[in-house]
Amino acid sequence: MNAHSRQGQVRVLLVDDHAVVRTGLRFVLEQDGRILVIGEAGRGRHAVELAAQMRPDIVLMDINLPDISGLEATKLIKSSDPGIRVLVLSLHKDVEYVIGMLEAGADGYLVKQCEPAELRDGIVSAHAGERVLHQSVLHSVISRVLQVPDAMTEEALSQRECEVLQLLADGATSKEIARALGLRPKTVENHRSRILDKLGANNSASAVRKAVARGLITVTGSPGSGPAVGFGT
Repeated sequence: MNAHSRQGQVRVLLVDDHAVVRTGLRFVLEQDGRILVIGEAGRGRHAVELAAQMRPDIVLMDINLPDISGLEATKLIKSSDPGIRVLVLSLHKDVEYVIGMLEAGADGYLVKQCEPAELRDGIVSAHAGERVLHQSVLHSVISRVLQVPDAMTEEALSQRECEVLQLLADGATSKEIARALGLRPKTVENHRSRILDKLGANNSASAVRKAVARGLITVTGSPGSGPAVGFGT
């Protein structure tokens, strides 16, 4: 243990590819006498090496790193030492990121928009064995686990929107969808935009996955090929 640490402090390894962010995080965390930052890493592989060497209580992990992702680094750290707690701190709020990191072994997920006190308390709670999830992602995670629609973000698709999404899942382009449904390509794009909003999706591929999972559309084509997603011209 660091010679300057006090008994009972939570020992934290910071992982973020921006030095200025790590500096800010160190300052914020060390305002709390319960927490001691023992190391920093700007790359995923370096984080894995430092975790093995320093055996921190908590690794505060970013997702976007320049060599391997935070997801891969988390898997490696947890497989080497399951006792190390990994707490994600990311800009991403999309449920796919959250679920992916939790499945990789992360013990909690906070967003960089959280308050300093919430970050510090989250680290202490994660060290105590609690699963820490920021409120902004909690509802989406629960909805995904229960496989029910997210009522806060999702509205019902119209019949026409379901038709557009079905053709999209089948691999049709905007022009092909327009010809098939007797619409203008611009109208198809407008439908696409509303579909993304209603499903709470960031892109067409995510919208198709969500719609298939909820039985709104079916995916045709060869087994294992998956939907061919695109709105090209």
